Amino acid sequence: MLPEDSLERIRTKLRSDHGDAAKAAVGVVFKRDKGVLELLLVKRAEVTGDPWSGDMAFPGGKKCPDDNGLIETVIREVYEETNIDLRSGHFLGVMDLMGSTAKRGMTVLPMVFLMDEEPEIRTNEELAYYLWTPFRDLVNSRGRALVKNRYDTDVFHVGDDVVWGLTYRMLERLIKLAIDD
Repeated sequence: MLPEDSLERIRTKLRSDHGDAAKAAVGVVFKRDKGVLELLLVKRAEVTGDPWSGDMAFPGGKKCPDDNGLIETVIREVYEETNIDLRSGHFLGVMDLMGSTAKRGMTVLPMVFLMDEEPEIRTNEELAYYLWTPFRDLVNSRGRALVKNRYDTDVFHVGDDVVWGLTYRMLERLIKLAIDD
């Protein structure tokens, strides 16, 4: 069970420096709905050749040469994919850099944000849809599933979807930050 002050516990354990070491960044976006802490997840569109095709994920993407650091990358990517302007929320900090197993050499920096109000979301062609899920429900939704008809793996069940792989590992770390003292 997650403590009531989960977000504050997470915030105190995040780093403020976002450096430039990663090749991509994702936005771990929280909001409160009637006191319930919710987390934004997106379903990636089905695209041939994309290792994350059809997966549940956090919005974000690769750093472009024009980006002035990873904070700019995540602001640009999240806006392009969801129409959410992260600058209207609160940047809480960054988690540890994570490596992808689906694409060797790809490193991703999860950046955590809190939105004061529910943003108006309009997804682009890269996404099939989005959903807000109560953060506390994720802890109890752990399980296993056969993913993409070939990977029997640990997952979080979110409605009819499963979160697995890199996003699963990010969520595990996020939950650990909320629980551990």
